[in-house]
Amino acid sequence: MAQESPIKTFFARLLNIHTDERAWRRGADGEEHIGALLEGLRPFGWTIEHDVKIGRNGANVDHLVIGPPGVYVVNTKLVSADVWVAGPVVKVGTFRTDYVEKLEAEALRVRQKLLAVTKRRSLWVQGLLVFVRPTLTVKRQPQHVAVLADHELVPALLQQKVTLEGAEVERLVRAARQASTWG
Repeated sequence: MAQESPIKTFFARLLNIHTDERAWRRGADGEEHIGALLEGLRPFGWTIEHDVKIGRNGANVDHLVIGPPGVYVVNTKLVSADVWVAGPVVKVGTFRTDYVEKLEAEALRVRQKLLAVTKRRSLWVQGLLVFVRPTLTVKRQPQHVAVLADHELVPALLQQKVTLEGAEVERLVRAARQASTWG
């Protein structure tokens, strides 16, 4: 986008005006930050796949994390307002978002794709909604999604109970790395 309108982009940045390009860049910065944190899980037997494309319509998962405790779909948000959570309601500033509903759908889609490829009978895929450097107030967690601040992410994952054997983790990782799984 910046290449299409370099003068407009320059003045928007200079004057701190919101643009689609600026919002995209902020989102990418948040994803890179969370991706770097997640990389710290690798020595503990975890696999992290970044920016997993699902389907043909350009949908993606920010980070797919597979380890001994299970499978996690991580959705990253870098926002400039306070975040308030009460069950399925997530407000950024005064605006209600659909972050929980979208992440639940993403996790379900990932679960269905992995089940189809691995022929497993069951698999829990946990959605994690992670805010970067937020002022975060969680009154009550949503039912099927966990909401975390960036600094809580890795410790929370490392504290999870082991539920998968090494061979099961490897099978899920192989499936996650096949492009045909997500098509």
